[in-house]
Amino acid sequence: MKYLIYILLFSTSAFSQNYYYALEETQNQTTTIPENATEISNVTELIAGLKSERNLYLKPGNYVLPNRLIFQNNISNLQVIGADGAEITGDFKTLMWFQGTAKNIKFNNIKFSAYAGPGTADYGAGLVDFSNSSEDIFFENCTFTNPNVSTNGIKFVSEGTARSKNINILNCTFVDIGRMAIELQNHTHDGILRFDGVTIKNNEFKSLGLQSQYGMAISLSGAGKNAVLANNNIIDAKDRGIEILGYGELTIADNTFSAPNTAYNLITLEKDGVGEEYTKNVLITGNSGTVQGDEPHLIEIRQTDGLVYTNNSFYADALHVSDVKNSSFTDSFHSSDGGIGLYVDDGSINNTFSSSTFITTADNSSTVTFYSGSTGNTLSNNTLRNEGQGGTIFNDIDGGNTNLDSN
Repeated sequence: MKYLIYILLFSTSAFSQNYYYALEETQNQTTTIPENATEISNVTELIAGLKSERNLYLKPGNYVLPNRLIFQNNISNLQVIGADGAEITGDFKTLMWFQGTAKNIKFNNIKFSAYAGPGTADYGAGLVDFSNSSEDIFFENCTFTNPNVSTNGIKFVSEGTARSKNINILNCTFVDIGRMAIELQNHTHDGILRFDGVTIKNNEFKSLGLQSQYGMAISLSGAGKNAVLANNNIIDAKDRGIEILGYGELTIADNTFSAPNTAYNLITLEKDGVGEEYTKNVLITGNSGTVQGDEPHLIEIRQTDGLVYTNNSFYADALHVSDVKNSSFTDSFHSSDGGIGLYVDDGSINNTFSSSTFITTADNSSTVTFYSGSTGNTLSNNTLRNEGQGGTIFNDIDGGNTNLDSN
């Protein structure tokens, strides 16, 4: 089947009345119509209204797109609010593709869904995709689902000359997602911070990566700064729950993780590419959860300087600290079902581990191990327990670390 792709140049003459799709109205409309909004009741009106300086209110119903929508020109000051039951859907991997600069774009109370079938290669775009500079972008109270489509829920790409700031994803639900839920990508790998200001809070993530090896709830992939990832609930991600590469001035707080069906690495943090600067000013606090199973399910902290890790509580595999400097790990609980509880290696120096509990439950496990290359680290006022048969409480391969806790 051949598709005519809409190229949206913000001219109403581009739309023919031949593309009129009636909606199935739902009852009991509860959303208040915003002041000065244009009411939208069919997909032709929706397509015509998606342009700069517009305030749209979508009535309840399914807005079935005849083709994916491509915004080639810059677009700004667009607000789209949906009544309860307003759904934008289509047989495509990408529903909306913002190729030009996007500024002050807001989606509220909209469901985005795709029902294209599997059978194609892993596709790295998003149901809603921004591939240029983006500023002041808001998704609030929206729902995303695409169980049979190997694409992300939302994706932002800022590479080359593109710069993006003030990206906000709040109170949204991502359920049955073919690939990642949220991905922000800067793969130029030159150390330039192309994202500045990202807030991802109060979202629900469940059953991710259904058509891909990549099923992160949140992936900040490439250099950026000023990000807050807080109070999100992550269930059955794939590969990683929260993935960070190259973000400084970052807070990961009060997120919960669980895996009734699919284990995954809960949090991974590292720098962006070979030779780039260590991440700095990172706070990981108040996070908790139980993730166990056959797949890897660690907390991986790499290549950061001055990190604060506090008040976290996990039942998972090891807390792995690699090439980390001048950082503190305090007031946390960590129970590991793997071979090691706390695993410190590869140039980790001058870190403190205090007032925390580390437990291993597997037979022949090591509760705390400092491997070669890790020196000047200190353990103090911790509870260390090995609850399996055999194994050890503490190992220091090179002997350059201080254990003030009784064994």
